[in-house]
Amino acid sequence: MSDEPKRRPILSLKNPPKVVPPAAAKAPAPPAAPPPPQHDWKCKPCGAGFSIEAELEDAVVIRCPSCNAKLGTVGDFRTDPLPTKVRARPLRKAG
Repeated sequence: MSDEPKRRPILSLKNPPKVVPPAAAKAPAPPAAPPPPQHDWKCKPCGAGFSIEAELEDAVVIRCPSCNAKLGTVGDFRTDPLPTKVRARPLRKAG
């Protein structure tokens, strides 16, 4: 015989068999997405929609959530008719 050691067999790597989980073990469905926010006003400079919360005081300054432009105070938005210094316009209601 020869002085060489006996060669080891080559191992084959096989993927394990796929195990199908039982039907009861399925992941729960993701929660439904919240409805889109309803906007009452539209920023004149950028066109982004926003709403004014009812509990805010009249002296609070309203800024656009998108472009950060100063649009007016809450008191300005509550007057009828709107003063000309307000940099937003009301959105038309559908229906």
